[in-house]
Amino acid sequence: MDDFNRQNDEFWKWGILYYNPNDPSIWVDKRFGIGWTLNFAHKESLVIIGMILAIPIAFLVFTILG
Repeated sequence: MDDFNRQNDEFWKWGILYYNPNDPSIWVDKRFGIGWTLNFAHKESLVIIGMILAIPIAFLVFTILG
């Protein structure tokens, strides 16, 4: 178990985006509901978001150019 209080309001931007550079976890439990969210303070999370967005963008580009 870690020593981070992930429910602390200072780590949640707009109540939905978790941002804590001191937390080594990339994936954290959602504040409400079931599932996980990314710790946007880490570069790895931006890479994950980039990969998720690259697939539909590539599909769109190849569809238009195809």
